[in-house]
Amino acid sequence: MQYLRTWLGVSLALLIAVQISGCASQPDQVLPPIEGDASADVKWRTQLGEGPGTQYTRLKAAVQDDVVYAADTRGEVVALELASGSRLWSIDIDQDILGGVTVANDQLFISLNDGTLAALSTDDGEEIWRAVLPSEAVARVAYDSDRVYAQTVDGRVTALERSNGAQVWSYEAGMPVLSVRGTGAPLVLEQVIVVGFATGKLVALDKTLGVPRWDTRLGVPDGRSELERLVDVDGEPVIEGRTIYAASYHGKVTAVTEMGDVIWQETASSYTSPELALGSLYLVLDNDVIRSFDMVTGAEVWTQEALKGRGLGQVTSTGAMLAVADAEGYVHLLSQIDGHLMGRKLLRARPLHVNYPHQPEATNWRLLRGRDFGIRSSLVNTDEGLLVYTNAGELILLKTGS
Repeated sequence: MQYLRTWLGVSLALLIAVQISGCASQPDQVLPPIEGDASADVKWRTQLGEGPGTQYTRLKAAVQDDVVYAADTRGEVVALELASGSRLWSIDIDQDILGGVTVANDQLFISLNDGTLAALSTDDGEEIWRAVLPSEAVARVAYDSDRVYAQTVDGRVTALERSNGAQVWSYEAGMPVLSVRGTGAPLVLEQVIVVGFATGKLVALDKTLGVPRWDTRLGVPDGRSELERLVDVDGEPVIEGRTIYAASYHGKVTAVTEMGDVIWQETASSYTSPELALGSLYLVLDNDVIRSFDMVTGAEVWTQEALKGRGLGQVTSTGAMLAVADAEGYVHLLSQIDGHLMGRKLLRARPLHVNYPHQPEATNWRLLRGRDFGIRSSLVNTDEGLLVYTNAGELILLKTGS
């Protein structure tokens, strides 16, 4: 059954990807007009392996002490200076990487395609330990001072000792027949970790024992087909003050207390995590509409529909703006106040220059074909700008301003 669920999850992810790319991958698609003067300039860009291409992955860079730690799907792990992009060290672990990177003091954590979790040294990338997980982990892991918490695609959460990778406990949630292949990192609190599951539930697990302390339903399976009954919580839950926020596919965006009591719920179907800033919650819906909710009441503040069909990723706050990347390689900048488009930047590689004899200059340029130049990975906001990891394997630092 586990293999059937995995296969179904992969098939559904591919189906969703095809549907999104079918709408968003047309080079001649008319872009919505810009209503502001926000700028976006590339500070540096570096090639990191071949990139994920069409492969499903939630790899994203991590930053600690002005150092960027990043990984490529083919096994390359690097450390770079944040300000300049200069390489401090680089290693190849000779195995495909599915999830990460999580950086925690002197340790890096990445999950591999064989269902193992590797802990590396931040000093030089040397492997510290490797632990076997119940299945593949496509999301980055979470951690506290003593343990690492990994959620795998089979509906399990495993706690491991940070010192040696020894398993402390494992919790298994019931899995539906069909699920979206994806999970979010657990949210680590003082006494519990909060995890979203494919059942549509948000569950708080005791950090010591791994047993449920409370659960809240974000989505109720409803419909004639298994596709219609999908209610996965694929994004990471987030917290502000003492309120936890999470969203589900075919479900609701929800605010709950640390004890699991619902404060408010609003209908909103999403694969991504909420973003919190300026007293508002920002969310990319499954149809690429971006919506803002009041964090206290859940009331809708604004809705931006101009980017529908462009295959948007997760929205990220940067200064007083929001940034979101799409399947064509654009990063769009929006106002946090009312959602209007303020700027954009195309980050696709330059076209290949080909000289044809006795032909005008205009014919000497053609686009590179056969590669995915979109951006699926979440943007990472830093003190120096936005880190962008493209499907073609470029890691880019983008400086934004207005």
